[in-house]
Amino acid sequence: MKTSALLTVLFLYSCGSIFALTDTTEVIKNKPSIVFKGFVKSDYWYDTRQVVASREELFLFYPKNIKLIDGKDVHAEDYVNFSPVTSRLTGLICGPDAFGAKTSGMIEADFSGVTNADINGFRLRHAYGLLRWKQSELLFGQFWHPMFVTEVFPNVISLNTGAPFQPFIRNPQLSYTRFYKNMSVQLAILAQRDNASDGPLGYNGVYMRNALVPNVHVQVQYKLPSHVLGLAADWKTLRPRLASDSIITTDQISSYSGMAYWKYTHDSFVWRFKTIFGQNLTEHLLLGGYAVQQFDSLTGRETYTPTNHLFVWGNLQYGRKIVFGLFGGYAHNFGTSHENTGKFYSRGADIAYMYRVAPSISWVSNKVQISFEPEYTAAAYGKPDLKGVVQETHEVANLRLLLTFFYFF
Repeated sequence: MKTSALLTVLFLYSCGSIFALTDTTEVIKNKPSIVFKGFVKSDYWYDTRQVVASREELFLFYPKNIKLIDGKDVHAEDYVNFSPVTSRLTGLICGPDAFGAKTSGMIEADFSGVTNADINGFRLRHAYGLLRWKQSELLFGQFWHPMFVTEVFPNVISLNTGAPFQPFIRNPQLSYTRFYKNMSVQLAILAQRDNASDGPLGYNGVYMRNALVPNVHVQVQYKLPSHVLGLAADWKTLRPRLASDSIITTDQISSYSGMAYWKYTHDSFVWRFKTIFGQNLTEHLLLGGYAVQQFDSLTGRETYTPTNHLFVWGNLQYGRKIVFGLFGGYAHNFGTSHENTGKFYSRGADIAYMYRVAPSISWVSNKVQISFEPEYTAAAYGKPDLKGVVQETHEVANLRLLLTFFYFF
C-alpha cells in the first residue's frame, strides 16, 4: 500500500535504517552516500461523469456541476484513461555527523509535471536535509506540510490521498521538533511553491512572499505503542495585490486553522481519523479560499474575507498480503467570515458540502501490488449568499473505478 512507500521517508529519523539497506556500512559512515528506491506505478480508471481534477484527471477532486446544452447535461459523460506518470524515484541520503547531530536527507521526483501542461515532466517532490540530535531535529528543504501528517494520512489507492478532505501539499520549510518521552512539539515556518494560494494572478506563491510573513505551524503529537494523537494550529497571511489601477494597496488577509487526529494500530488492523476546521485552505488542495469583502470603485481597493470549512475523514485498513480498506470523508462550507461582494478566489465556492466513500482491496506479492478501488464522490452545488453560505443545493455524483499496479524497488 502507499504506506510502504512512505515508510521509506521515515528512515530519516535514523541513519541506521539506511545502513540496513546496504553492505557498505563503513564507507557510508565516513562520507555521504545515497541509496535509490521507488516504484513503477500504472493507473487505469473509469469515471461515470466528467470531474474537476488535475494531471489528465488522475488526481480527482469532485464531479463537475450540471451544464445543460439543448436540455442535456454535457458533464454526464463517461471518461476513461491510463497513466504511469506517478512512477517515482527516491534518493535516501546519509552522511557524517555535523553540529553534534546525525545527518540524513532525501531527494525525490516523479514524472507528473508541475501543471497539466507539463504532464510527463520530471518534477521535484521532496528535497531536504535533516539534523537529528538526541532530543530534537531540524529539517530544512521541501517536504510535506505538517498538516499532511506523515504518521496519520489516508491509506487509499487514489493519487489524491483523500483530497479534498485531507491536505495534500509540499512546501519549502524550516521545521524544528523537540522530543519529550512520548510527546513531540513541532514549530515550522513555510513558504509556497507548487502548492499555492489562489488570487488575482491565479494560483501563485507570490501572495505570501509579498506579505513578508511565512506560514507558521505549531503541532503537538503524543505516541503510545498502539496510538498516535495530535493537535495543531496553523496561521498564514497573504497580500493578494500590490496595487490597483490607481493606488498602491497594502490590504492583506490572515487565516487560521486547527487540526486534531488519531491513529490506532493493532496487529493487521489500523484506524485513522482526522478533522480540520480551517480558513482559506486552497493551497492544501482542499475546498475554500477567500472572497472580496469590499470594493472601492473610485480607487479599485479591495479588502478580503476568508472562507470557513470543516473537514472530517476516517480510514480503516486490515490485512497484509490481502489488504482491505475503507475511506470516508465529509466537507462542509460555512461561508465567509463577513459579507462579501460575490467575487471569490476559492476552490468549490458554490459547493455546500461534499462526501466520499471509497472501499479498496489490494493483493501484495513480494514487490508487486495490485489494487482495486471504487470511489464514490458527491458534491452539493448551489448559489452562495452574501456570506458565502451555499443555498438551493442539488447533489452531483461520480463513481470512479480505479485499478492500479505497483512494482516497488
